[in-house]
Amino acid sequence: MYMSPYFSIIIPAHNEENTIGKLLKTITNQSYRDFEVIISDSDSEDETCAVVEKYRHTVPSLILLEEKTQNVSAARNNGAKYAQGEYLIFFDADVYIEDHFLKAVTRHIQLDHPSMMAMWNRPSPASWRGRIIFGLMNRIVQAVQNIRPAANGPGIIIKRALFESIGGFDQTIFFGEDYDLIKRAHEKGGVMKVYKNPLFFVSTRRFEKEGLVVSLYKSLSALLHQFIFGPVRKPIFKYEMGGQYYHKK
Repeated sequence: MYMSPYFSIIIPAHNEENTIGKLLKTITNQSYRDFEVIISDSDSEDETCAVVEKYRHTVPSLILLEEKTQNVSAARNNGAKYAQGEYLIFFDADVYIEDHFLKAVTRHIQLDHPSMMAMWNRPSPASWRGRIIFGLMNRIVQAVQNIRPAANGPGIIIKRALFESIGGFDQTIFFGEDYDLIKRAHEKGGVMKVYKNPLFFVSTRRFEKEGLVVSLYKSLSALLHQFIFGPVRKPIFKYEMGGQYYHKK
C-alpha cells in the first residue's frame, strides 16, 4: 500500500547545472526521510537534467518533469500538480539546507501548527552585499508576519490543501509571485510563521552580478509596489530567470 510522503519538495529549474547538484546533495543528507522531490525543468539547454539523474537512487522519491513553462510560477505549479505530500516545499535551484532542516521544520509544525512558513535567508557565500540585503529582507518579513505576511521566493512551505484552494501561484505576475501567494493564502485563513532556524542558505549570485544599488532598488521597489498597488504584472525593471543569466558578460 502506497503511503503519501509528508513533504513534497518542488524545485523549478532552467539551466541550473552548476547549482542544483548542491541542493540535491543536501536533500539527500536529510535526517528526516519522509519526502519526495519533484524537479520541474523548463527546457534547460545545459546538463541540468543529467545532474538530476545522478540522484535518482539516493533521493527517496524523485520525479523529473521536462516541460517548457512560461515562467517560474508556471514551473512551480506544474510540479505541484504531481505532489502527494501534506506540505509543499518550494525551493529555488540555487539554495541549500542543513542536514536537519526537514526534521526541524517538522518540529515547528508540531509545536505551532502553521499552514505556511519560511526561514531566514542566509547568504551563500556570506558576502557583505548578501548580508545587507538578506538582513533587511529577513527583518521586514519577520516584522510583518502577524500583520501582512510575506515570504521570499527561494524557500516557501505551505500546506498542499491551502495551496490548491487558492489556485497556486499566479502565473500572470512578472515579479513578486511569492508575496502574492502568501497574501492570498492569508486571506483564505492561512497562518504564517517565519523562523530564524533551521539554516537555509540562498545564493548571492544575483547581488554579485548586479551590484548592491541595483539589487536593493529592485527588491525595495517591487516590495513597495506590492504594498501600494498590488501585484507587479508588467515589467518595472529587467529581470531574467535561469542559470544562464549569471554566465553572460
